[in-house]
Amino acid sequence: MDKKKINVLMIEDDPFSVAIIKHYAGSFQRLELLINHAVQLEEAIVFLDNNPVDMIFLDYRVYSRITGLEVLQHLRAKGINLPVIIITGSGNEEVATELIKAGASDYLVKGTLTPQLLERAVEGAQAHHERFSRWHKQETQEILREMAIQTYLSGVCIIDGQGVINYVNSAFLKMWQYDNEKELIGKKFNKLLSSPDSFKKIIDELKGKEIWMGEVEGKRKDGSRFTVYTLSSFTICRENEPPCVMASFVDITKVKEEEEKRETLYKGIMEVFALKAENVGNIETAGHLNRISSYTKLIASRLCELAEFKELITAKYIENISYASMLHDVGKWRTPNEVLLKPTELTPEDWKIIKEHPRLGVEMLSPLLKDKGSSDYLKLVENVVLCHHERWDGKGYPQGLRGEEIPLAARIVALADAYEAITTYRCYRRAFTHEEAYTMIVEDTGKLDLRILGIFKERHLEFKQIKETIV
Repeated sequence: MDKKKINVLMIEDDPFSVAIIKHYAGSFQRLELLINHAVQLEEAIVFLDNNPVDMIFLDYRVYSRITGLEVLQHLRAKGINLPVIIITGSGNEEVATELIKAGASDYLVKGTLTPQLLERAVEGAQAHHERFSRWHKQETQEILREMAIQTYLSGVCIIDGQGVINYVNSAFLKMWQYDNEKELIGKKFNKLLSSPDSFKKIIDELKGKEIWMGEVEGKRKDGSRFTVYTLSSFTICRENEPPCVMASFVDITKVKEEEEKRETLYKGIMEVFALKAENVGNIETAGHLNRISSYTKLIASRLCELAEFKELITAKYIENISYASMLHDVGKWRTPNEVLLKPTELTPEDWKIIKEHPRLGVEMLSPLLKDKGSSDYLKLVENVVLCHHERWDGKGYPQGLRGEEIPLAARIVALADAYEAITTYRCYRRAFTHEEAYTMIVEDTGKLDLRILGIFKERHLEFKQIKETIV
């Protein structure tokens, strides 16, 4: 019997989870899942607009500032009429109820998932969706859209092309501390933002892509200010009229304050970790960590000028990675000094020990890294510590990652670490000159992302200046 083919779009930021789902789907008895994968919501929207999709798998925690609930409601409010199965790392009955109310077809927990359970969930979601569509036909899309907008737990505002507010829900009124919608309908939306240019920025971003997510500062009725995370996209409000902007808002003021406090604490603790590791190993000068940080900041600051990295590498990212880079070799704290300080060439057995330091570093930092789900900084730290010895050609360690599989932060630090290592004295060899280091790095084309290597070629004299200045 031929298996029924179902095109699935999986919105998930963990490649391991994607691999598990694909593995489970391979053993289905009655269905054949054709799984496409997206991490960014705008990437998913573009894919949905241009490809046949029968179903969506959505990770509940795919974004740090918003949840799968906001993403689901936004998809429904845009009129995307597809069955959606939520897949989450931990179950919560209250969350599951809210998701089903918002239009989810099913709610699955990763830890309890089996191929049989997943296949039944897909069959059930597909069958229910087909029955619902037959009953309501043309009205289905509009019903789902109206349900999503009206039941949104986040603040929702619909703004026309002139920036005038057409609709707000009760959560939005509460967030901005207005008493009723009449106070806002017909008003300019930018009056509700601390910076009048913020709405123009959202519109400009949306012209280049389907959806925009980011922070803006709101201004309440009493003039007080607060930070919100917004998910915005164009949507059709009325037929034969220009599209409106539908924006949903989550108040992250307290979350942001707590994150900043935690990050300050983490950075302080981790600087001590890094310095202690350096002192115990006694293999570098006092300026080693500051040079690594400076090289890293230089690379990231130039890399953000490239179009493909413009969105990812923000000023905050550059600050975070400059701190995270100082921890790249923290695992050497647990590497025996008889190997680190060996005055002769390392044996294959010595190299096996050395190559364990990325994993050891992550183990050492695990009490702090357990909170990485809420901290972009901690995610960078983990990526840098674990992956800074991976190579673009796949011949690195400890995981043998290749190309884009290597986290960007680790690719950046890999160049900073390579230059620092080559130009630094070791007990078994002299320090190489800048010119020698340049030749060695440029000729080893398999090690680095060529875009990052290109920055080194253009700015190598700035590396030399940092080396000579920070001692």
